[in-house]
Amino acid sequence: MSNGQRSMNLDAASAQSVVAPTETDATKDQAYALERMQLALDAGRTGVWDWNLITGEVHLDARVRQLWGFDDTTPASLDIFRNALHPQDRKRSREAVETALDPEHDGDYEIEYRVIGLKDKVERWVSIRGRTFFENGRPIRILGTARDITGRKQREQHVRVLLRELVHRSKNLLAVVQAMSRQTAAGSPSVEEFQRKFGARLQALSMAHDLLISQDWRGAAMHDLVRAQMAYCLDVAKDDLAQRALIEGPKLMLKPEAAQNIGLALHELATNALAYGALSRPDGAVSLKWGLEDGRLNIEWRESGGPSVATPPREGFGHKVVKRLVALALDGEATLNFPPDGLVWTLSIPASFAMTKAEPAPL
Repeated sequence: MSNGQRSMNLDAASAQSVVAPTETDATKDQAYALERMQLALDAGRTGVWDWNLITGEVHLDARVRQLWGFDDTTPASLDIFRNALHPQDRKRSREAVETALDPEHDGDYEIEYRVIGLKDKVERWVSIRGRTFFENGRPIRILGTARDITGRKQREQHVRVLLRELVHRSKNLLAVVQAMSRQTAAGSPSVEEFQRKFGARLQALSMAHDLLISQDWRGAAMHDLVRAQMAYCLDVAKDDLAQRALIEGPKLMLKPEAAQNIGLALHELATNALAYGALSRPDGAVSLKWGLEDGRLNIEWRESGGPSVATPPREGFGHKVVKRLVALALDGEATLNFPPDGLVWTLSIPASFAMTKAEPAPL
């Protein structure tokens, strides 16, 4: 072989070595691609699952195992995957799988449902996305992702509760304004007197709402909270407030959650008393007392002098608020009784919800 031919062969070999990647380079590229994919999954807090429809094998990565509440030592199986589903969501999940396995459809599997952890028993909302692979019209595999959406679902539920409460409060507000106008008119000797009293009550009602908004639920003094929720039910004059409302208790600064929930309960009780209870009668009165005892904050609302009361045939939203929801939110206990002489409500919650205490202060 001549020197020229040898040189040409060497040049060709060199060019080939430059153009064609080595097996090591290809392996590195695959490793980098897998690393980028894993980083993307981690950034999206997304897990991967794989279901072999031929063998029945199920593969779950660490994040999916965490969502389903079991560790790497527990063998993955379709039974575990299915049994963790919330009972109320199993039918929807089964229907979604059937659709994904139907060759008449595009093979997409998309659903949101609740799972209950195998070992930790924690309920979580997960978003499932998957794709079915077919071979000659036969489904052979489903590969997909799972992502924890519990926080989003909780926010959505919170918004639904707030909207429901908004509608309820709007109706309550109209009933309160109507009752205020009726009571004010009955006790006003002139149009001018009616306008003065009614305007003052409307202003007090506005102040009650302003207090809760201005505090932004950071906490509130118990006395301020009581005044905000009751002043619009009575004439603004302090003498009238003292005549129709016996309010006793030490000065307390309530923590945000307690201020929000106790304020909601007082709102329900006050508006109900004004529209239907003790404050709907000129000689009706309300007693509100609270105190700290044995590590508990105890509150009692008692009505007297109003129309005869009886246990209502059904529970409305306000009934549920004062009887169950507030106590549940504050890890406490509540009672709601309807003796003929007037409604009685009690609430007992941990004293840790009260940040400070001092000597009793009159309203």
